[in-house]
Amino acid sequence: MVLTALGFAAFSFLTVSEPAHAGGFLATRFGGEQGHPMSEDASALYFNPAGLSLKRGTRLHVNGVFVYRLASYDRPAGAIDNQLAPGSSGTGTPADAIGANSGKGTLANFIALPYLALVSDVGVKNLALGLSFSVPFGGQASWNKNDSFRNSAAYPGAVDGVQRWSTLDGIIRTSYITAGGSYTIQKAHLSIGAAVNVVLNQLTTIRARTAAGTDDITSAGTPLEGRSLLDVSGTTASLALGVIWQPATNWWLGVSYQSQPGFGENRLSGTLTNKLGASPVTQQNVIVTQSLPDVLRFGVRVRPVTKFELRLWGEYQRWSVFDKQCVLDAATPNAKCALTANGGLDTAAGGAGVILVLPRKWKDGGGVRFGASYFPLPWVELQFGAGYDANVVPNNTIDAALIDQEKMTLTLGTRLDLVKRKLNLAISYTQVIYFDRTVPVRDRDANGKVLTFDAPTRSPDGGGVYTQSLGLLSAALEYNFTGP
Repeated sequence: MVLTALGFAAFSFLTVSEPAHAGGFLATRFGGEQGHPMSEDASALYFNPAGLSLKRGTRLHVNGVFVYRLASYDRPAGAIDNQLAPGSSGTGTPADAIGANSGKGTLANFIALPYLALVSDVGVKNLALGLSFSVPFGGQASWNKNDSFRNSAAYPGAVDGVQRWSTLDGIIRTSYITAGGSYTIQKAHLSIGAAVNVVLNQLTTIRARTAAGTDDITSAGTPLEGRSLLDVSGTTASLALGVIWQPATNWWLGVSYQSQPGFGENRLSGTLTNKLGASPVTQQNVIVTQSLPDVLRFGVRVRPVTKFELRLWGEYQRWSVFDKQCVLDAATPNAKCALTANGGLDTAAGGAGVILVLPRKWKDGGGVRFGASYFPLPWVELQFGAGYDANVVPNNTIDAALIDQEKMTLTLGTRLDLVKRKLNLAISYTQVIYFDRTVPVRDRDANGKVLTFDAPTRSPDGGGVYTQSLGLLSAALEYNFTGP
């Protein structure tokens, strides 16, 4: 009953969020094919604020992204920490419960995400100011149940699937409330923009857990598996800068930079609720520390002839700053997440108050996109796009909560000028094609002991086969109240 209650508690915290389809859990497909660093679209407030002053008027932009995601994690028996022989009463996974810790977990989620912006030249030539709401970082998962263990009296926790040691239901989301502006220096054919973001961070996740950080289900017949519910949030700030240069009437070169949220390490506060094995439920106030990346974007847009436009742009994501997520006891004075090279608490360096560490050790990544538009009529634009994004998650820290793979994107869309220079509609569909990923299980020593991180960083093995498929439908309306 306690496990079920915690599960429902976590699910109740979930809100609309977009899964990752760029590097890591960067989720920036709002704007469709107009979402790039040379854009005049209102999505420029995020991608490159310099583009805001390339259009006149007061514009309201409403964009909905509708996502359908399929994913699976196939965990081999070799990933289990300790497999018990038939009849054994030691600590580990009993022989009749191997299917509780190995096999395939699946999910099928539908998600909707808004992007909202209001941009105006406030009656001043070459100037534009804007406000927007966006969710540039986000990931969500609600995994299916393992029906083989539904109503199991011996192993009730196994119904939540083999991925439960990483996540049952969870969300990691960073939302931006952005205010920015742009000015175009006509003689230099140069637009300069800047923006300030109020950054809203939220992390809510529930996972299976044991006190030792293993996937052991029982010890001498006593249940060990429990649940851990983490619910934290925090508010910070970041900056964006950008320039767009138009060296000729049909060329645009753009560069933009989004700083790290919080300009470095973020601190999120909230609660950690645990029910570990036969112990009672406990709740404590905690602080979670993590660092998210800054992002550099650059590209070119060209109109070689009136009816065609070509776009090429890329981005560099500094995910190497996402080294770990550290859960600290808020009641410990001077709590500090100082760790040894293998993830143990480094008291000599001041380590104190560390409850749990989720190792990430991600690497820098990025992507490249190509897009093209054809204008069969002055009011009709047909769009095509293709892209590639790198994987940033190493084998030794991957888990089902934050999956990443090498991936390609293919986009088809259209933009219609429904009321000349007043109202336009943009609709596009993007298919994200993930390359299946096989992660080897952890090595073992001569005695069969798993070689892994030390406590408090230790966690169950994430080895196995990961698959994903993602389809995104973007629909945007932009209305210009004052015209060109």
